[in-house]
Amino acid sequence: MRKLLATAGVGAVLVLSAAPAQAAASQAGATARIYRPLALSSDQNMDLGIIVLSGTTFSGQSVVMNTAGTITTCGSGGNLTCSGATTAARYTVTGAANQTVTVSAPAFTLAPAAANLILTPNAPATVNTGVNGNSTGVTFTIGGTLSGLANTTPDGTYTGTFAVTVAYQ
Repeated sequence: MRKLLATAGVGAVLVLSAAPAQAAASQAGATARIYRPLALSSDQNMDLGIIVLSGTTFSGQSVVMNTAGTITTCGSGGNLTCSGATTAARYTVTGAANQTVTVSAPAFTLAPAAANLILTPNAPATVNTGVNGNSTGVTFTIGGTLSGLANTTPDGTYTGTFAVTVAYQ
C-alpha cells in the first residue's frame, strides 16, 4: 500500500510540475476621426408661391416643389392653380472638408394648424462638404410637398418653420 501511495504521489507531483501553457500575444490598431463641428445656416426661406383653389368640391390635393424651387405638381383635375415666384429653402453647411453629411428635415404643420396643411420637406439624404467644407462650406436646397389642400381650406397666408439637422456620417 505504501508503494502504491508513493507511486501515486510521484504521479501527482509530475502533473503539478508540468510546464505551463504557452502565452499568446497580438496587436490591434486604433483609429480616431477628429472633425471640426458642423455649422448649418439658413440662407433662404421656402416659398411655394400663390395657390388658388380652383375646383368646387375636392380634398387631399398636393403641391410639389423640387429642390430647384420649381412647382412640379399643382394638384390634380384642375382643382388648384399655382403661380407667382417660388423658391426652395437654401442652407449652407460647414465642417471638416471632404466629409459626407446626412441631412434630415421632418414634416411639419403650417399655421394656422386648423387647416391641416402638412409640408413634407424634400431634402437630399446626404451632402459632401467638399474641399471648401472648413471655410466656405457647401450649399444645398430643400423643396417639399404641401398636402391637405381642399376646397374648404380657408384663405390666408400659411407659415411654419421646420427643423433641419446635419450630422457626420
